[in-house]
Amino acid sequence: MSEDTSEQQASKAESSQRQPEKYGDDPNSAIDAQAAVIMQKGFLDDVIDGIKLGVIFIAFITLILAVVLGGSLPTLFPATQPVFDFVKSLPALYASLPEYVAAVREGFPRSLEEAGWLAAVASEWFGEMLHRMPYKGCVLVFSWATYLWEAKLDIRQRDRLHEVRRPAAIAPFVSRQAYLEASAYGLDKSSLVLVKNAFMQAQTTAIIVYDMTPWMWTAVGDAMQTYLGLGEEYEITRSVAYFVVATLISTVLALPFDLYSTFVVEKKHGFNKQTGALFFSDLAKNLMLTFFLG
Repeated sequence: MSEDTSEQQASKAESSQRQPEKYGDDPNSAIDAQAAVIMQKGFLDDVIDGIKLGVIFIAFITLILAVVLGGSLPTLFPATQPVFDFVKSLPALYASLPEYVAAVREGFPRSLEEAGWLAAVASEWFGEMLHRMPYKGCVLVFSWATYLWEAKLDIRQRDRLHEVRRPAAIAPFVSRQAYLEASAYGLDKSSLVLVKNAFMQAQTTAIIVYDMTPWMWTAVGDAMQTYLGLGEEYEITRSVAYFVVATLISTVLALPFDLYSTFVVEKKHGFNKQTGALFFSDLAKNLMLTFFLG
C-alpha cells in the first residue's frame, strides 16, 4: 500500500513538473510576474490600437460615401476633388494607352541629333515642371510617408517586445530573465521613441507649412543689422549665427525627451550613473564642439 502511495506521489510530482507554465518556459513565480507585466498593454498601446481602428473606420466610411454619393462627392467635400478627378480619368487613360505607346515608338530618336534635340526638350520641360511643382506639398508628402513607414516598423517591433517566450534559436544562450529585462527596456524605449518621433514630425510639419526657416533667416539678419550694425554683405557671419540659433532651438525642444530618457528610462533599468550637473555639463560641451566644428 505504501509503495502504491509513493508511486502516486512520484507520478503527481512528475506531472506537475511537465505542466507548462502560463507565461514562460521555466518555473519561477517572480519571472512569471515580470512576464505578466510585459504582456500587459498600456495607454500608448491603446492609443495605437485606436488609431488603427480609426483609420480602418475612416477608409470604410469614405468607401461607402464614394459608392453612395458618386459624382456629388466633390461638391460636398471639395478636398476629395483631386482624387475624384484622378479616379475618373483612369478609364480614358487606360483606353488611350496604346496610342501613347505608338506615339513613343514613332517619336523614338533614330540618330544622335534627334536624341540631342529630345534631351534638350525634355530638360526644358522638366525645368518648367519644377518651377510649377508645389514643392512644399511634395516635401510634406515625402516627410509624412517616411514617418508613417518608420512608425509602422516601430509599432511592429513593439508588438514583438510584448511577447514573453524566447525564440528557440536564442533560448540556449539567453536566460529567460535576461530576455524579459531586455524586452521591458525595449518597451520603455519604444514608448519614448514613438512620442518623440510624433512630436518631431509635428515640428517638421509646422516648419514647412509656416515657412519658419526663411522667417528665422530674416530674423537673424534683422537682429544683426539692429544690434551689431552688420548688413547683408556679412552673409557668412549671418549663416553662422543662423546655425547657432537653429541648433539652440533644436536642443531646447529635444531636451525634455533627453532628460526623460536619461533620468527615467535609463535609471529605471540601472544604466544611468549621471547626475544632473554632469548631464548639463556634457550638453554644454557638445554644444560648444558643435558650434566650433560645425
